[in-house]
Amino acid sequence: MSASPNTKISVEQSRVIYDIMKGFIGLLSPDGRLLDANQSAVDFIGVDLNEIVGVPFCDTPWWLSGQDVRDTLKDAIRKGALGEASCFETQVVGKNGTVMDIGFSLTPVFDEAGAVVSLVPEGHDITAIKQTENALYESETRLRLAYAAAGMGTWDWNLTNDKLKWSDRQFELFGLSKTAQPMHITRALKNIHPDDIERVKTANAYSIAHDVPFREEFRVIHQNGDVRWLVGQGCPLNHDENGKPTSMIGVNYDVTKRKTLELQMAKYNQELEARVAERTCALEQEMQDRQKAQSELSHLQRIESIGRLAGGLAHDLNNLLAVIGGNLELAAIKTPGGPATDLLHEALEAVEAGASLNKRLLSFAQKSSLDPVRLSINDRIMNTRQLLERTLSKDIILVTDLSPDNWEVLADRGELDAAILNLVVNACDAMPIGGTICIGTRNTLANAQDIDSMHEADQIDYVLLSVSDNGTGMSPEIIEKAITPFFTTKGPGKGNGLGLSSVMGFAAQSGGFCRIDSREGQGTTINIYLPRVDSHAKMEDRETPEQGIPFGRDELILLVEDDNAVLKITRKRIIELGYRLIEATTAEDALRLLASNVDVSLVFSDIRMPGAMLGDDLAKWVFENRPNTKVLLTSGYNDHAYATQNDVKVLAKPYSISELAISLRDALVKNNDLGLA
Repeated sequence: MSASPNTKISVEQSRVIYDIMKGFIGLLSPDGRLLDANQSAVDFIGVDLNEIVGVPFCDTPWWLSGQDVRDTLKDAIRKGALGEASCFETQVVGKNGTVMDIGFSLTPVFDEAGAVVSLVPEGHDITAIKQTENALYESETRLRLAYAAAGMGTWDWNLTNDKLKWSDRQFELFGLSKTAQPMHITRALKNIHPDDIERVKTANAYSIAHDVPFREEFRVIHQNGDVRWLVGQGCPLNHDENGKPTSMIGVNYDVTKRKTLELQMAKYNQELEARVAERTCALEQEMQDRQKAQSELSHLQRIESIGRLAGGLAHDLNNLLAVIGGNLELAAIKTPGGPATDLLHEALEAVEAGASLNKRLLSFAQKSSLDPVRLSINDRIMNTRQLLERTLSKDIILVTDLSPDNWEVLADRGELDAAILNLVVNACDAMPIGGTICIGTRNTLANAQDIDSMHEADQIDYVLLSVSDNGTGMSPEIIEKAITPFFTTKGPGKGNGLGLSSVMGFAAQSGGFCRIDSREGQGTTINIYLPRVDSHAKMEDRETPEQGIPFGRDELILLVEDDNAVLKITRKRIIELGYRLIEATTAEDALRLLASNVDVSLVFSDIRMPGAMLGDDLAKWVFENRPNTKVLLTSGYNDHAYATQNDVKVLAKPYSISELAISLRDALVKNNDLGLA
């Protein structure tokens, strides 16, 4: 019986649908030879169907990605011939080497007698799914790395059966050995301190009942008896059809150090309250202990984040100042006596002031030591006067009363400049409607009361630096608190409370002291007493970039610097100084140049650079492998300790062309017979 026209049309339409189906569908003989395949699959490998009909399926172009894939397919064909279906994920190769992830299945077709008459292969494109899975895996890997870096343990709590999934770090935090069996909530709760368990249970129950985040601090007892403080944070995740949470996820991390300090503070408070009546004479020492503990806790909470930021910020600022200052210096050298000379010198002074303030940022973050030199306070005031006047509003007048015959003092230039700036800014803030600020200096003798308050009682000769204003003044209560770190009477965001306390610290470190004279409604005078210096102390440097510069003698210098802008200006300065130059942006690149036996006289390298090697490591390699090659390091950080211990010169950024020239010449002529440990 012939097919009806309608039936013939239906078959043709089916073939069209069959051919345009995405992915792979076809027909195999029981022994695995290809009988048919849809057009989309054939187009994928770029051949004609007739070319591959009758070819063993595992030898067709789809399966060229590897022998393992063909072996898996052969096993599936063998199973299919026995009536067993197979499915697996694999990759197939198309024209031009295109690789597609597919979910593949091979299904046997039986006749009425139950014998396998053909096999039906099907493949569905799962490339997007695999990419999503890979992206998810990468995201989870990054998250695990972040948790590991933060020392956090993670947990997943199934609220329907109270089973927990813990990370390895979570077991460490609770002091438990990892087991193959799933954790149960009861086992976790057993390690929580008995005094904290009910509070933790209550907080958990509230979080679940109200579907809100959970946070608690509690103690856990390890198997060896150690007690650790943990923070637990989490939130409900999945919910049932009634909106009730069915799981929670969260993290734990160790806060034992912070809690120990807090408990120590609490202990001091209790002791002080109990003993204040009977031990009045001992109260002062106990208050100092309490303040020390409070200072340590405050340092952990406030300075930790500031300290991390300060180093990187100061480094970047020093690099910027190095580029700005270097270009200004070169411009001044190339246009001597020109109409812009004064402007260039003023700009260079501003760069120097910025570097000085940046040093304060590094000192605050890393507590670097002072670099005292013999100097004239009058000279420092006059050098910074223009900068001071720029900080004042138009309603404030700055006057000076400087004694011409002042003694010299021993002090850090940058710290002294910063102290003067701090006092002038404070005076300005104390005069919201304007007024007059007076900076004065004179020689003075300390009185007996002052001497008794000092560590060295035999010092009586001082130079007095005073900063006065006619502003609002301070009450006796405010004066008592004024030198306390972080205390400020300014509004939010207008002061950090470190200005006056840092001035006091600078004076004390310099062997002097401060006095505050203030009256409400009349104004304030801050007096800084700095001791007279003997004639043998180190003199203040008075270098001029354009004079007395030692030039090079055509020596070859290897410059190692990762910052492109700093590299560019340093290259110009070194060439200007009469040296030849080769460059590298990492210590590893520098090693490759040095290993090629190029005749380098000196390696001038930044300390902090990307890569596994730092400038210190490069210097060590040079000393060990090229003893005749000199080394000069530079850095925008105050991280000179390692180099100082090994007698390696470090040129602090930003530096002038004169400082660069002197440092290069000193390094080149120095007997380089010391190695790095």
